[in-house]
Amino acid sequence: MTHRAQLPRRGVSLIEAICALGVMAFGMLAVVGVQVTLRGNADVSKQRAEATRLAQQGMENSRGFGQLVANAATAVVEYEEVTSVNGAAVVGLNATYVPARTVPPAGIYPNLKTVVSGVSWTDRAGIVQTVQLYSAIARIAPEVAASLWLPQQSGTMLQAVGRNRTIPVQAKDLGSGISVFVPPQPALGTVAWVFNNFSGLITGVCNVAAGATTAAVVAADVAACSNNTMAQLVSGFIRFASTAVQPTAAEAETPTASTLNLNVVLELTSNAHPAPGATCFDDSSSDAVVAAGREMLTYFCAVISNPNYTWAGRTRIAPLAFGVGAPWVIAAAGAANFTVCRYTTLAGDTGPKNAEHPLDYTAAGSKPKASLPNQNFLVISAAHNCPTDVANAGDFVNSNTRLHQNGSATYNNPP
Repeated sequence: MTHRAQLPRRGVSLIEAICALGVMAFGMLAVVGVQVTLRGNADVSKQRAEATRLAQQGMENSRGFGQLVANAATAVVEYEEVTSVNGAAVVGLNATYVPARTVPPAGIYPNLKTVVSGVSWTDRAGIVQTVQLYSAIARIAPEVAASLWLPQQSGTMLQAVGRNRTIPVQAKDLGSGISVFVPPQPALGTVAWVFNNFSGLITGVCNVAAGATTAAVVAADVAACSNNTMAQLVSGFIRFASTAVQPTAAEAETPTASTLNLNVVLELTSNAHPAPGATCFDDSSSDAVVAAGREMLTYFCAVISNPNYTWAGRTRIAPLAFGVGAPWVIAAAGAANFTVCRYTTLAGDTGPKNAEHPLDYTAAGSKPKASLPNQNFLVISAAHNCPTDVANAGDFVNSNTRLHQNGSATYNNPP
């Protein structure tokens, strides 16, 4: 037998190395692709977060209107100015954003605006991206936006500003646990009330400089009178819906009629109250032009406490004229006359006393429920009935009203 010598094979290791390098190259390309995708996704995520912040800012700007009717003389954003608009471009960290607000035409709810706050931008791949937020904004004056459904009694709960929430929000904190408030007075009045921040009670009735405002009063102005009395506050809003047709519950939430000139009178039927018993102030105007530009009034009554810290009586609206004309009339009928309704969640007047807003106050103000805020009224045409409301799922405002004053013997006009 003949044996041939095996010659060594050459080039095998080189081919194996080239194949390995090829496989490694494809793997590295895949890793680079993944990294590019991850970077792109992270980039878009960062851009989307910044766009969402801008959209939220735009929505809050829409919600932050300061009054309802447009007024070119003020820099305050009005509800009527919440319309469709394209904002100026905003240069962000890694993109340029274009905000836009879209407000579709009003549908079946004329006092409600659907607002779409959107922000668009072009990402690194040249694709246009968009973020949109949706919300509904009601045509309600900012100062009364939540007053119809807030609980009437306060107990000892404090507001975020660190004082009893029955104290008027306009009151100025003077430190040392007290706040001062100058109620609206028709002829540059001089009366100021001092509140205890914890209890919400009025602990001082002071005379300050003529024409002084709440912001202008300092602690030294009320130092001598800050503990000269004890009184309980009754306050609220008076709104007007004197439309030609029967107002609905929705219209009771957002009435739009002009205000009228009036006085608020609180008639006490309880005893042992030091003089003057009860004193009321409101911000109505005797100028018809001024009144035509407003949609609601505020009133504040101070009831000087008796030894039991309780009182009973009725709150009434007294019509006044504009100038030398005849005053408007509260009556049970007649399209030219008016009826006064009160906002209350109670279906009748036999529910828990003073739980909401009763016709007659009985043992009101008993501790710890000292003051009564949000005692709100609605003035409508005497040709209509006070609008009623039934709580429904998704409707968080109970705009139910009850007859309060129509000129009859039961609902008599105050003197």
